[in-house]
Amino acid sequence: MESLSAVVRRCALLLLLCATGAQAETAPGQWAGWLQQQINNLPASRAINAEQERWLAENRDAAQPLYNPELNIGYEDSADTTRTVGLSQTLDWSGKARANRDAVAVRDSLAQLRADKARASLVADSLNALVAFDAARARLAATRQQEQQLSALSDLIRRREQAGDLGQVDAQLAWLSLAETQQTMAQAESDATAAATRLRQVLASAQPGQPLPAARHWQAVAVSTDASQRLPASFDLRLAQQQLALAEQDATVAGRQRRADPTLGVSVGKEGDDNLWGVDISLPLKLFNTGKERYQAALADSDARRALLEKTRADIAARLDGALRDYQQRRERWQTWQQLTGDTLSRSDALLQRVWQQGELTTQNYLQALNQRLDTRLSGIALREAMQQAWVRWLRESAQLNDWLNQLAN
Repeated sequence: MESLSAVVRRCALLLLLCATGAQAETAPGQWAGWLQQQINNLPASRAINAEQERWLAENRDAAQPLYNPELNIGYEDSADTTRTVGLSQTLDWSGKARANRDAVAVRDSLAQLRADKARASLVADSLNALVAFDAARARLAATRQQEQQLSALSDLIRRREQAGDLGQVDAQLAWLSLAETQQTMAQAESDATAAATRLRQVLASAQPGQPLPAARHWQAVAVSTDASQRLPASFDLRLAQQQLALAEQDATVAGRQRRADPTLGVSVGKEGDDNLWGVDISLPLKLFNTGKERYQAALADSDARRALLEKTRADIAARLDGALRDYQQRRERWQTWQQLTGDTLSRSDALLQRVWQQGELTTQNYLQALNQRLDTRLSGIALREAMQQAWVRWLRESAQLNDWLNQLAN
């Protein structure tokens, strides 16, 4: 028959593996390379690329010349038959095409920024899904090992009860603790299923191709942790600046649209037996639809975006400061938990088992200590998960997600 000491030592080893398994060291370069390749192969990535190409194609269309030449053919049958052929061209004297090209250059920058932001969001969602999956799997493993330990312990207590070493109350307490674990186990299983489902939705993968890098890699090495320095790189701020530039260009285009462009035409032909040629010039008269209202609306939009830019800058600066501070606080708490626990969790099994066997610890207190050890382990998993998610948020806000992945990959 297996001794109580052997069973407890085996359960302790399993629990220790559970505590450290979630942080098993892996080559960060392999993980980063796998993640980047996985994201590039996603339908969502192809959709972003296609959307960007659509924007650029629309911009190229807007940059085309405004006016095409016109071919004019005339025929008149009177006393003398007149036949003419001519060519006319509207001249862009007001510089509308040049203003359009300037606006298109800004739209190209906007298209690139929007695509880059969408890609960064996809990377952030993928990282958060991986972090949640890893934490859920670690919680499930810890809870499952606790259930197995309590089940084995309950059987041993029951046998000791039959042998007269322990009373009936001890056996009942063990079974009650095992029953109580079922709710925790059910929640852990549900969380693991939800995390796996989310991972499949985001990364189209049932499980990661590589385990997460150790927690020590989730910090600044080749990336900046200066919020003020990263402010100009923020996607949202750069988008706001480009949208202001586009509004100003649209106002310029609207102003040019108010000016009339002349049309110049030349024609040659025959009238009877005589040759003829002609030149004509036409100029639209902007008497009714002058474009004044459109121009005023464009100016108002430009003024509004200029006024809101400073608020946007302040809001983004606050978000950056908050994201960085949140990460620093969560990492500090995670490091404190590591310092406080150290190898205490792994050594506590033998100590608890020894004092319980010696009668210095009641079965009730022994079970409470086991539950407290599980809670401590779960709190460590939660602290690590929160720290990693805060790191992802900071990288996303500061536009450094790709920098971090490239640093790991290299």
